[in-house]
Amino acid sequence: MQKLKLTEILLSFNPNELKRLGDFIRSPFYNKSKKLISIYELIRKYIENSAFKNLTKEILWQNIMPGEKFSDVKLRSYLSEFKKLCEKFIITLEGEKNTVLQKNMLLLYFTERNSKKNIDAASAELKNSLNSEFTKSFDHYSDRILFERTMILNEGRNVEKNLDSNYYRLSDAIDRFFISSKLELMNSFLSRKYHVLGGFKLKTEFSDEIIEYIENHLPAIKKNDPFIYCEFLIFKMMTAENNDAYFKDLYNFALKNIKNYRHAELEQVYFPMINFGFNKVAMGETEYLIRIFEIYRSFELRGFYSEMDVFQDIDFISIVIAGLRLNKISWVENFAEKYSRKLNNEFRSPTLSLVKALISFKKKEFTESIKHLSRVNYQNSYYYLKSKETLMQIYYEQNEYEAMQSLIDSTKHYLNRRKDVLSIHYGRYLMFLKYLGMLLKAKQTDRSCKINLKKELNNNNNVIAREWLIEKVYSL
Repeated sequence: MQKLKLTEILLSFNPNELKRLGDFIRSPFYNKSKKLISIYELIRKYIENSAFKNLTKEILWQNIMPGEKFSDVKLRSYLSEFKKLCEKFIITLEGEKNTVLQKNMLLLYFTERNSKKNIDAASAELKNSLNSEFTKSFDHYSDRILFERTMILNEGRNVEKNLDSNYYRLSDAIDRFFISSKLELMNSFLSRKYHVLGGFKLKTEFSDEIIEYIENHLPAIKKNDPFIYCEFLIFKMMTAENNDAYFKDLYNFALKNIKNYRHAELEQVYFPMINFGFNKVAMGETEYLIRIFEIYRSFELRGFYSEMDVFQDIDFISIVIAGLRLNKISWVENFAEKYSRKLNNEFRSPTLSLVKALISFKKKEFTESIKHLSRVNYQNSYYYLKSKETLMQIYYEQNEYEAMQSLIDSTKHYLNRRKDVLSIHYGRYLMFLKYLGMLLKAKQTDRSCKINLKKELNNNNNVIAREWLIEKVYSL
């Protein structure tokens, strides 16, 4: 069972979905095979008892065909039918989420059968639903295109009726679907290829025309199409020289209208703002740290994190780091405790170990911090470097200079092996190691290093743990 595609599907269901799958399979509308019901009952029993890995094909066969000789071919056939039922259940489950599409399908059904009274009621309800949407993403315009086409199909039965306004609305919906979907694609592409600190340029068909059109109609788009407006600001934030102005516009607009957003649409503005802000902080523009923290606090009050199915581990750690840098220790501890259960199982343990280590370090509980750092699994370079950065600072605080120097050397080798992967952060970490070495030298032997280090730190805002380095050099 472990190697089957069906296994992935079954283990992806949460307890409530697994229960609903049973209701679905028992429904004679979808399934009339008692053997498939038996397969479900046995699988559910094993999953609920955390023993799914022990479920074999032979056990399944004996459950549905007791006393008969095992047939792999027949069992595969049953499991194939069961998998199709699971896939149909998933389609039904996902379809329930899009109530506007459901109303569109219902309206199309009534229209094709010329059910006039139902058409009037369904079209009025659907129009209200569409008009009440705030952000109007490309999904909205996809729904509106289907709605306008259905209305043309219905009203077009009267060949003498003027449908000009219907066609204009349909054309407008198609145009805005293209603009919004193309703009979202451009930003998605940029987010994978482009660092705000770099110089990557994106060139796709119609990208210039879209940006020019939006710039020429910006006040109207800001008023009527918040999704397009925000995606435009995100695009300019990643490509324009004066990107601070676009960040501020997006920041003010998102926070002002935060209660009007649905969760998925709020994610579209949240991550670009956070990524942009942290890049600015990395370049030494520390005032952005306050803005980032305000985003975190405002989004939490809106219920953004509570609505998350899964909390991204790096975002979770970044929130902790921002809060600690602003000395919001109690807020960070409460936040970590409140949302840790939403972390992905694979990353929960190393994330919480790193978070506890960072909190303990901030509270100068160095022994406790080392204990938590020892439990961090290095899922990727971020975990490794953040752990080693913290450990080097602890060694300095505890006067463990030999261990600190050894860790500096090993981290340099690690950085050199991952130079291409780390991109802009490679140079920042190298600079941190250099300054750490100068700090160590200044404390042990060479006081002239103190003057040079002060000078370099004053001239370089783009270095890891700059505030801590400044604090230590001035304390010499």
